[in-house]
Amino acid sequence: MHPESTQAGPAGTRRVMRVDGSRVSLVMPGLQTWAVPLLAVMAIGFVLLGAGNLDLGPVDARQGLAASEPLGPLGQVCGSWAPDLWPGRVAASRMATFFEGGGRPTPGSVLWPAALAAVAIGWTLARRTMGVMGRRAGLWVGLCWFGCLGVIDHSGGTGLELLSGLAIVAAIDRLLAHGSDWKAGLWAALAFLSGGWPPVVLILLAVIVIGRRGASFSAPLVIPPLATAVAWSVWAMSSASTEAWAAAVVLPFTERPDWWFALEVLGLGLPFSPLAILTLSRRLRDNWSGAGRPMVIGWLQTAIACMIAGTIVPGLSQTARVPALAGILLVAATALDAAWARSLVGPARRAFLALIFGLLSVWLITLMYGSYLWLLIFPYYRSVGIAAVLLSVPALGLGWLAVETANTRRGLIALVFVAISLKLVHWGYYVPEWNYRHGQGPWGRAVGQWLLPNWTVYTFHDWPPDLAFAIGRPVCQLRSPQHLAFPATKQSKHVLLLDSEFDHWPADAPALLKVATFYDQFGGRRVLARTVGVLITPTGTLYSP
Repeated sequence: MHPESTQAGPAGTRRVMRVDGSRVSLVMPGLQTWAVPLLAVMAIGFVLLGAGNLDLGPVDARQGLAASEPLGPLGQVCGSWAPDLWPGRVAASRMATFFEGGGRPTPGSVLWPAALAAVAIGWTLARRTMGVMGRRAGLWVGLCWFGCLGVIDHSGGTGLELLSGLAIVAAIDRLLAHGSDWKAGLWAALAFLSGGWPPVVLILLAVIVIGRRGASFSAPLVIPPLATAVAWSVWAMSSASTEAWAAAVVLPFTERPDWWFALEVLGLGLPFSPLAILTLSRRLRDNWSGAGRPMVIGWLQTAIACMIAGTIVPGLSQTARVPALAGILLVAATALDAAWARSLVGPARRAFLALIFGLLSVWLITLMYGSYLWLLIFPYYRSVGIAAVLLSVPALGLGWLAVETANTRRGLIALVFVAISLKLVHWGYYVPEWNYRHGQGPWGRAVGQWLLPNWTVYTFHDWPPDLAFAIGRPVCQLRSPQHLAFPATKQSKHVLLLDSEFDHWPADAPALLKVATFYDQFGGRRVLARTVGVLITPTGTLYSP
């Protein structure tokens, strides 16, 4: 073997000089090659891993119940039109149910469309940033979006409507890149089908705050959502009723201003959202490239407008969360890119290190309490606790060295470890705890095991929608116990009652037989009963008690 010496070559290559004078060029994969695979790894690791494992909460369960009914202009929950469930969201869950086997919807029927929408939003933001600011900046955008707390969870309980949010983000991205063309109008039409008029209002608000000649109001932008609104109105009035149409249109006006909106969005963007404050540094803003500057400023203006509108305008809080979060995280990613390039100087660098120190301190306090639970109280989470502790060692060590040596790269790597730890804790601890202790899934499944497949359960008041979904049977709410007699049939009918409802069952209603009694997590009793009649056994024979 001959001695060799190495010289730097073009980006992505390394030249090796041999003593005999020959030259060999070894091609080393650079960021240009690895950018897309790295984005895919982040999307899979932070979002798609365990995307459908969480039991549904009340918001998502309503969508799951609507997915088990025929598609209409609005979703149907327990036999009634739901003015908050627009056909785009219900259609996505019905499609996911079809790919899962075509039976009754599962939690994945609601969570998987939301997760895929979150991935599409991250890819849209990262791809556009790569095109105007470089591959490295796009990767930081992807990390900030995929690794934030709200997207890791991606459930309706966070307040993120990711399906309508995808249409809003795509429309704003189109406005910033190509102006108000027909594609932006089609995205606005899809936003209307997924969330009604509030998403369209936010897109038009973005047109105003961006204030560019090519991204102004135009026929291609306005005609598609307007035509879609008219067609949907005709569909709703013919298939449902004028009252259902009116309820869906005016529902956002019944909400109150959300005075905690800004803090909620910043919380959903942890651990990266606090870094957006570094854009107050003029030197950081000067680092934005010529082509990327209009895009970043446009998203910053949109995020600020969404924050204000979501706070004070009734009905825009839920819809404004996704575009506000997208704008904040995209701006925060530019701070991360500057930190990696070591271009943060003076007050900006000190602020960055102070934010890193604060975030790591909060994580350390949380980890101390969590480790006590995982290692001592709940030994079945011991593996999660050990993994979280192992991840915290390099995070805290790098964070300490970053502050001590003013090294922004070390602080940035420490923040990445915190994001990975958040995903681990959510996937390994929060999801199973919610499923087995705090959600309605165990109680709903306990009721469902006493019922024959596809048999309807009748109720007389509003049960939690996540309980009704977990039962896995059609649920229909009647106005009074006397309505249980209609239509007249020889088959037995099942009802789910409170203990007090069963004890005070009206004498003029069909007589009931108690099937089983259940106790919820708070000690309350629930009674499953049925009327006298014929049941169908699993073998297909009939029997009557």
